[in-house]
Amino acid sequence: MTNDKRSAAEMRGLLRLAQGLGLDEATVREIYETVGREAMVTGASDDERMAEVRKRMLAAGAT
Repeated sequence: MTNDKRSAAEMRGLLRLAQGLGLDEATVREIYETVGREAMVTGASDDERMAEVRKRMLAAGAT
């Protein structure tokens, strides 16, 4: 799977989660991109990166 296809698939899943949390697409995209940049620097795995995205989305939805 190419990076673009993987990113699109990840975003679709995250947007479904976002609906339940009451988050808008812009917030999800910002979290996703921020964590992606941080993961590149730290060398985090895809699983770690996505876990961090979900964690931040849950925190944003709780406010």
